[in-house]
Amino acid sequence: MKKTVIALILAAIALPAIATQYAKRGAVLTLKPVNGNAQFNINASAKDGSGICNMEGTAQQIAPGENQKRRWVWNDNSSQCVAVLSEMNNGKASVMTRGCEGYCGASASGLMDGQYKKK
Repeated sequence: MKKTVIALILAAIALPAIATQYAKRGAVLTLKPVNGNAQFNINASAKDGSGICNMEGTAQQIAPGENQKRRWVWNDNSSQCVAVLSEMNNGKASVMTRGCEGYCGASASGLMDGQYKKK
């Protein structure tokens, strides 16, 4: 009996920390909310393979906007790169970046931006 209770408690603690994956054509976003913030990873590539993007970090929670359940902002202290990650009320996620060409290269600029569907 004690083992069952302990297992249920551990599962309840672990469930909120499970990462959610979202995808769009040529890109995958992984979000893992942690204490209000979100650990994230974005991988994207051009159709022809000419450009690849990879960005990861811990984004700080900010107030959600219209039709958003949660929203986070991340910035790279060594560049002008800023990313805004949002979980939408419709179950999708949104990514907007600015000044993040260093994570992609010129041929892949903008590939991380857009609407992602839950996998």
